[in-house]
Order: sequence, then structure tokens, then C-alpha cells
Amino acid sequence: MTPTKRLVCMMAACVLLITAAGCGFKSDPKPASSADLFELKTIETSVQNPCINVSGDISGNIRNVDGLLIEVQKAGEQADCPGCPFKADEEFLFTPSELGLISNNGKFNTTICPTQISTLYRLKVTAKSKYFGMPDSTRGEYFIEMP
Repeated sequence: MTPTKRLVCMMAACVLLITAAGCGFKSDPKPASSADLFELKTIETSVQNPCINVSGDISGNIRNVDGLLIEVQKAGEQADCPGCPFKADEEFLFTPSELGLISNNGKFNTTICPTQISTLYRLKVTAKSKYFGMPDSTRGEYFIEMP
């Protein structure tokens, strides 16, 4: 094979490799069925100073819930700013068995005790999915005023 043909073959192989590398993953996978999804329906909070009680209800396929993440931000002057980004100071992660999700048909009740003492907190609750690409379910931000 002549050097020119060898160079042409190597160039063609490089183009083929680059083209093949562009194939594959294009977007996140979608659940096969809506029966696989779950959603945080309700969240209620109450204060038991210095702790916060968080209870709620998850509907849908609760067997696909990997954990419940409760994020707490010690609120300061930015607390009254609805457009300000939420930046968690502390995170509390609970497994479904710790919360009794399966036995309680998606209902849970837990208590968290922030270590950073404040008179006002912002709270965000997320039900995390077991599976990559399956969406998590997040319930907005809650303001908790401590007595």
C-alpha cells in the first residue's frame, strides 16, 4: 500500500470514529410508564423547639423512592426574598424504611433538629428516585419561624 493510500485510509478511519462517537446518549431516559412515577403531595411543618416536625404524603409508586432529603437554610435578611436562590446550610437524608413509607402507604412523619440556631428557617423537601433519569419530586420552600 502506498503512503498516500495509507494516509487516506487513516483519515477515513478517523472520520468514521468521530462520527460514531456522536451517536448514543441524546437525553435523559423516560420512565416506561406513569405507574413508575411518584410525587410529594403534601408537606406540613410544626415547631417543637429547637426541632422541626415534618410530615407529608407521597403518592404514586413509593417503591421507587430512594430517600427523602430535607434541606434547611438558616434564614437571615435574604429570607424575605422569594427570588433569592435556596442554599442549604444542613441536609437530612432519610431512607424509606426509616420513615415507614411502604407500611404507611406513603405517609411519613419525622423530626429534624438544625444545629445552626436561628429564629427563621427556609426548608425544602425532595423525594429522591432510585433510578437514574427518573425525576425526583420536590416541594417548594417553607418558612419556619421558631418561637
